[in-house]
Amino acid sequence: MGGIDRFFLGGDPLPSMPEVARQLVASFDDENVDLKTVARLTAREQTLARKVLRLVNARYTKSQVTATFDDAAGVLGMERLRNYVLAASIASAFPQMEGFDRTAFWKHAIATAGYAQWLARILGGDADSAYLAGFLLRSGQLLMARVVPQGVAQVEEACHAPGTRMREELHMLGCHHGQVTAELARRWRLPPRFVNGFAHAAAPLDARPFSLLAAVLQMSSVLADGGSLHLGIQEALDEVDLPLLQHLRLDVPWLRTTAPRYDDLAGPVEELLAN
Repeated sequence: MGGIDRFFLGGDPLPSMPEVARQLVASFDDENVDLKTVARLTAREQTLARKVLRLVNARYTKSQVTATFDDAAGVLGMERLRNYVLAASIASAFPQMEGFDRTAFWKHAIATAGYAQWLARILGGDADSAYLAGFLLRSGQLLMARVVPQGVAQVEEACHAPGTRMREELHMLGCHHGQVTAELARRWRLPPRFVNGFAHAAAPLDARPFSLLAAVLQMSSVLADGGSLHLGIQEALDEVDLPLLQHLRLDVPWLRTTAPRYDDLAGPVEELLAN
């Protein structure tokens, strides 16, 4: 791991993967899982159920109010319910840090997740895994900030264009947040595809064998960067590595017209973070 070790040593305990998130991840490969299964699992955690109900009433209903969690789950459907519960439970595992814009950080994370899921579908990958990986990708940065907060702040100050964060981290800190997230994923006992995807997110074309998840993570993080910097989708796509686009045989004009909006993807975060 080289310089990554320092982010996993010290007094503060590492965040552990919430049990509800662990069970939801296990459901990815279970064809028998349905909306009732995910809703029943979520309902065991009253805090999560309240967040889902609040989210649906704020974002998905107009004139009427959804009165029960079961109704809210029905409005969202299985995929969105599972995605949002994963996001809310994992975000709650990481403590809030002084001087760190928690809302902006997790908005970027959930937007990365949404772009990753969208790209995975286009490329024939595992869309559920891509969503989780996209949401987790920058969590390594939180572990880095516990140890070298000033260094992470300097990296953020240097990120004026989409897709520069990992490069700046390598230059200033000796490793990038994807590598730290990969080690966290290993300790959380996530499947190897996640560990490999995180580890190679900075340079997916260098991965042997090639990691489609790493490619999806790099592209989705660049698109989320563009949205957080208030750039148009074309400006963000201009920053995606051209050889990677060519390797994936993606048509940029088509991507530009079909890509989800950052604000639509990031919108639910405030309700999911609220207590």
